Amino acid sequence: IQHNHSLVVIRDTFKQQPGRFLVYYDERWDCKLFLNFKTVNGDNETAILERVSASLQIPKENISAKYLTSRVQEKYSVSHDETRVYNHRLYEMVIHSFTDDGVHYFWMTISEMQKDSNIMTKNMDVVDFVNETIISRS
Repeated sequence: IQHNHSLVVIRDTFKQQPGRFLVYYDERWDCKLFLNFKTVNGDNETAILERVSASLQIPKENISAKYLTSRVQEKYSVSHDETRVYNHRLYEMVIHSFTDDGVHYFWMTISEMQKDSNIMTKNMDVVDFVNETIISRS
């Protein structure tokens, strides 16, 4: 079974530090992760915009999105205690104005993520995917 998920990459454009990305702490995974949502059939981009808007409590008019690419990856799911096949669709979003009212989040560089053994143990493939797709294009 393939599990379809959309990953959302948001750069820190507010403090002029575009090398940092928004991550949140996921209790089920006990790990900091990029925002991620189950991919929906139909207009997935609109669904993702609505989910990011609700999660961060930002009007969706203040967010723009761009689909970048997708990758099928086999990885261990901590929350399900099994290896699964994921189809990760990668979106880059820009938030035009930001408040601190939504989900508890952190700004981290890819380097900081790579130095975090918990993130690397549980989500190295996603960090590598973002690094290869986003950082290499900059």
